[in-house]
Amino acid sequence: MAEGRWCHTNHIPTMEEYMEVRGMSSAYPFLITLSFLGMEDTTEKVLMWATNEQKIIAASTTICRIMDDIVGDEVHAKH
Repeated sequence: MAEGRWCHTNHIPTMEEYMEVRGMSSAYPFLITLSFLGMEDTTEKVLMWATNEQKIIAASTTICRIMDDIVGDEVHAKH
């Protein structure tokens, strides 16, 4: 909701505001967890681990989201 509100009101969020909502509004944590289902040796224990807000998943989500936003911004700047 925050990103929609920002867009509707032409608000440019501070880095702190952005970092608060960046993970919740992306599908990266879901996609990372879902990728475990395609592995042969996945157990319920592995899936429980992945859904417990692990630092490695949070860090990967941050990197992917920021990279995605940079590319998206570059595409919009060209048009």
